Amino acid sequence: MFTDYKKVLEKSHYSVIENTVYSPQGQPIAGVDAYGQVWYKDLFVEEVCKQEVEVVRARDSKGHYIADDPNTPENEAWTTKKKKKK
Repeated sequence: MFTDYKKVLEKSHYSVIENTVYSPQGQPIAGVDAYGQVWYKDLFVEEVCKQEVEVVRARDSKGHYIADDPNTPENEAWTTKKKKKK
């Protein structure tokens, strides 16, 4: 769940590991409990995670697709963006 917002959260110095978000000090501030309930201790993280986002192909400034670099753990070929309201 939190991996969809990983880039945004990591830009704000949070860490995302599986189903938990950690503060810069290493404290868990959001996660999913054993019953599947999502919990938050930080208002910023809650607002970010409740935004409607979609995964799309990443593009460069000319509009061409960006390829994934296999030497990095992150997939650069895909990115998230906010969904447009209808």
